[in-house]
Amino acid sequence: MPKYSNDDQYIDPNTGVLKNLLNIASESELEENEATFASIGSFELAKKPLPGKFDLAHLKALHHYLFQEVYEWAGECRTIDITKGENFFAHHSHIESAARPIFEKLAEEKYLINLNPVDFSGRAAHYLGEINALHPFREGNGRAQREFISHLAYKNGYYIEWKHISQPEMIQASIESFKGDCTKFAAYILANLKNLP
Repeated sequence: MPKYSNDDQYIDPNTGVLKNLLNIASESELEENEATFASIGSFELAKKPLPGKFDLAHLKALHHYLFQEVYEWAGECRTIDITKGENFFAHHSHIESAARPIFEKLAEEKYLINLNPVDFSGRAAHYLGEINALHPFREGNGRAQREFISHLAYKNGYYIEWKHISQPEMIQASIESFKGDCTKFAAYILANLKNLP
């Protein structure tokens, strides 16, 4: 069974993989390059965080920074609907309106300023789950979400060592957050939350 549907305009019909600026026709090679560029971008952002208002525009800017060398549409909201397993993410035409209350609530909470590690982890997990359900991009959502939460951590004097959380753990936590249970996200964030030096 193919990974992508035939009516997905992001897919190169000749190769069956996402259209990309690197002209890569192999899915595994594209995934490797995507991971490499995103890792480099994340490393750079750890040294110099991207300024923003912790809203959808900020999330889009982070996605663009991570994937600008790979995808022409980096930083742009998807124009098709996507699913993962049984999870249906926000309808593409409702991304902007669905995002607004999420980021407005984050602003009301003063971007989680002055929260202790336990409380910060719990609220950061909540927003990670909300942004995951939004899934605004065609690809690269997980890395952009983690970068957004990392920026939120930096603002509050913390950093998160995501490398200690495995991909299967993140996937399972994402599935559970989609059902309204962010306890795994919170536990993983708390276990890997450090004070900035």
